[in-house]
Amino acid sequence: MSNVFRKIPALLLLMTLAACGGAQDRYLLPDVAPGQTYRSNVRSVEVTSVDLPLHAEDTEISVLGEDGVLRATKSGFWADEPDRALTEQLALGLDQALPSASVATEPWPLETPADVQVNVKVRNLVSSPGKSLTLNGQYNLTSPSGNYSHRERLRRFSLTVPIPDESLDAVAKAHSEIIRDLADHIARTIAGQ
Repeated sequence: MSNVFRKIPALLLLMTLAACGGAQDRYLLPDVAPGQTYRSNVRSVEVTSVDLPLHAEDTEISVLGEDGVLRATKSGFWADEPDRALTEQLALGLDQALPSASVATEPWPLETPADVQVNVKVRNLVSSPGKSLTLNGQYNLTSPSGNYSHRERLRRFSLTVPIPDESLDAVAKAHSEIIRDLADHIARTIAGQ
């Protein structure tokens, strides 16, 4: 019986801490909306994990303040690891933009190597709620199969989309829009346009 009474203070402490913690809102990236489609003789595309800078890797959503400082929102978190979520979104966008190609993320699931491999390195991914979302960096295309070596490219990109209001839901939607724009940019390059 005395063991039961010793455990009550610990149980009360855990209950108090749980009550103080509060719920954390988690935001999913909406699916990339279909954009323009491109004709290409590329049959398969592998998207490697998007390389994000430290300020964009955290699951806690950060926004740019009026003073130019990135700050964690303390109330909003991404529902998935940002690099994984953006990689999956980019693959979805490329799959939609290149309907004749099979698109997948790494590790490559097929036995035959991909015709084109997409590698993206992000320099900045900055949200200014009520203003805009900026994404810039570089991507390169290689050919693991060797079938499309003439398509090897190295390109820089700088994209901006508006964020219509200051909600984190609007920030999440802007992320999907900007990934669609990046997928469009990459698909045009793959298609040779």
